[in-house]
Amino acid sequence: MRLKTFIADSLPQAMEQVRERLGDEAIILSTEDDPEGNGVRITAALNEELEEPGIFDGDDGLDAFNRLSEALEYHRVPVGLSDRLMTAAGNMDGGTPTMALASALDLELRFMPPPQGPTERPLLLLGPPGAGKTATAAKLAAQVRVRGKKATLITLDTGKAGGLAQVTAFTEALGAELREARDAESLKRAVSACPDNHFVVIDAIGASPFDGDAMRETADWLELSGAEGVLVLQGGGDPLESAEFAIAYAEAGAQRLIATKLDATRRLGGVLSAAHAADLTLMGLGTAPTIGGGLRPVNPVQLSKLILPEEAGDEPELTSPAVANGAGT
Repeated sequence: MRLKTFIADSLPQAMEQVRERLGDEAIILSTEDDPEGNGVRITAALNEELEEPGIFDGDDGLDAFNRLSEALEYHRVPVGLSDRLMTAAGNMDGGTPTMALASALDLELRFMPPPQGPTERPLLLLGPPGAGKTATAAKLAAQVRVRGKKATLITLDTGKAGGLAQVTAFTEALGAELREARDAESLKRAVSACPDNHFVVIDAIGASPFDGDAMRETADWLELSGAEGVLVLQGGGDPLESAEFAIAYAEAGAQRLIATKLDATRRLGGVLSAAHAADLTLMGLGTAPTIGGGLRPVNPVQLSKLILPEEAGDEPELTSPAVANGAGT
């Protein structure tokens, strides 16, 4: 039995979708108002003989479907992305819901670990004020320093109260070099002065995605420095707004995403929505305020366990309220 979810403005429109996708032999399992206010949601199924049963097939298929659907709803994953993940997970042959979701996440998102040494291009951390860019820059430098590699941190955020003192304290503790820049031209010179064997990370000034001048300035920083843009975005935000933020920063040049402050949130829908909507590669998760161990790499299996942590035998590898509470608690 293949299960699919259909959402439309009205019941007749939803039924028409069912007939178009599954045919007249479809079985309606449930009809309800969409919890996100998008009209009517129908769950329908189609009996068919399959050589390899999917995760939603067989006696336990409906339970697996409901469990995964409820988890995505708990995390406030937007309907469009949730449906894509459910469809991809349902097409996986056998296995557990956690591994089916991991396979779906691998299809829909891109992942890479934080750098462990010098990179071909500097990393420029951009994002809204208060997202944790300075601390994230220090965490990235720390991962390089503990492996015996050299690092330089360039700050553009010298005007913030206490900002220079904070970044100075970080670099002194890490044994990293610190350089300052005021604008795109001075940033270009600062980057050019960095030794080739240094990991270089740039801590940019916080910029509102709704401030056109600030976003154009951010794009100038990226262009003149030759850096790779990494969006630093606080987790737990509204998923739709997080997606809008991410798209705006991607248009300015962001290519990667580090989600921060996940030790203070229970839901991951904003992180998934931002990465998917803006096609950003998920580079890491900030799971603790500590500089030495507060930035963790993440892969599809780890992320799936954050969303579905309670499966027997699963021990989540990242600690946050999203893990500790689990879906539906």
